[in-house]
Amino acid sequence: MRKNIDKYDWQLDEKTQNIYNNLCVQVEKIFRHCNQGSYKTRERYEDGVKNFAKFIADVFKKQNLNNIKPKHLYAYVEFMQDVGYSTSYVTTNLSAIRFFYDQVGNDSSKLPNNNKLGVISRSKEERIGDNKAWSPMEIEAFDRYASDVGQERYGDMVRLSSQLGLRLHEVCRLDKNHLRQALQEGRISIKGKGGLVRDVPVNDKTLIQKLYNNTKRGDKVFIREGEQTHKVIKNIQMFIYNNQDKFALDRDKQLTFHGLRHFYCQNRYKELIRGGLTDLQARKIVSRELGHYRISITEIYLN
Repeated sequence: MRKNIDKYDWQLDEKTQNIYNNLCVQVEKIFRHCNQGSYKTRERYEDGVKNFAKFIADVFKKQNLNNIKPKHLYAYVEFMQDVGYSTSYVTTNLSAIRFFYDQVGNDSSKLPNNNKLGVISRSKEERIGDNKAWSPMEIEAFDRYASDVGQERYGDMVRLSSQLGLRLHEVCRLDKNHLRQALQEGRISIKGKGGLVRDVPVNDKTLIQKLYNNTKRGDKVFIREGEQTHKVIKNIQMFIYNNQDKFALDRDKQLTFHGLRHFYCQNRYKELIRGGLTDLQARKIVSRELGHYRISITEIYLN
């Protein structure tokens, strides 16, 4: 049974707390002199920006909020999805950040929109406590269905993420050099959120070899010539979303590409425990392989 993690009030060390306190002063100063929107909206937005400030203080040690970058938003969205914030909470917080960004003299239209950030509204009620991992049968069923309808690429992307625990945008960035490294060294060096580089072990090279044989030198593995990466990301997300009845075993559960990382985490953790590692040792390794910012996130994945 996983520990009860307070996603709204996680603890910071003293140095990070001081950074966060300073960021809160900046936020309060802006909202104190802001009259745009209703009082209730401003209050909610201020709370949302402070939540974001706490995250970037913890992860990026950022001293000010005047220069928010896309990498900060991508990392923040993943964090909120990882710990189980509802989609409505995520979208409201992003609106708050954009509002604040405009108030300090920037142009929020230059920030990635929700689609690019991977925020998809769901029609079914979100159940935060549910296990979001795919099952092996669901992965196989998806692979078969994708192949049957001419989307073998989507099946390969899902299988590869389940084997390596990669984020969707990391899968899309793979090129032939990554595959060569995997075949020669049994690992892939991945540059993830915030520019952090991690090595992901490759135990099964069957799919890697197939993809290597089918990829031209210098090409991306899954992004074809003339395609835009963010559109491929959106298309596979919507393909998964719209075809749940073809592969999902639980009709009340919404599977997402991100759930493949949950699958990887749970299986890799069990493998490490069977190998004789302690719970903490296993969680540290899995956390590092997934490119997480805090080990506590792994608790959420293990469910």
